[in-house]
Amino acid sequence: MSRASRVLGAAVAALAIGACNNDSPSPTPGVQIALLAVTVTPNPISTIQSSPAGPTWSVNYIVKLTESNGLGGTVELLTGGLYDDANGNLIARNQYDDRDLIVFVGANRVEPNSSLEIRQDLSYIASAKRPTSVVVAVRFRDDRGNLTEPSLIVRAN
Repeated sequence: MSRASRVLGAAVAALAIGACNNDSPSPTPGVQIALLAVTVTPNPISTIQSSPAGPTWSVNYIVKLTESNGLGGTVELLTGGLYDDANGNLIARNQYDDRDLIVFVGANRVEPNSSLEIRQDLSYIASAKRPTSVVVAVRFRDDRGNLTEPSLIVRAN
């Protein structure tokens, strides 16, 4: 066997071994789509005055994403929008893409039959506290490639 053949054979073997050691999860047999539930704590969300100079108001809450069908996936985008109940205008918005989640939360993945919790903070300037609602929206792609986009509206008092 020539030296070139041995080198080529070793390279092919190394590639095959590397392919066997794939860390990406494999889908659960029989499960076709992940079921992702979105909850927010607290509900309703309390609006607090965070600075008297302005004044600045803020809402702080935890989004919990729970997969319950045995198929994990990746959170591609999580947004939180604060809307004025009187006129429907967007007051503030917070957005995390999959890379932001890794940096700020430590993970962008919801494993099968488990949860991921993400803290969000929204602030706005107004002369007085006003009734608002928070819309939380998620773009989630499961391990079979299915895209789901659950959302939730929560009152902020």
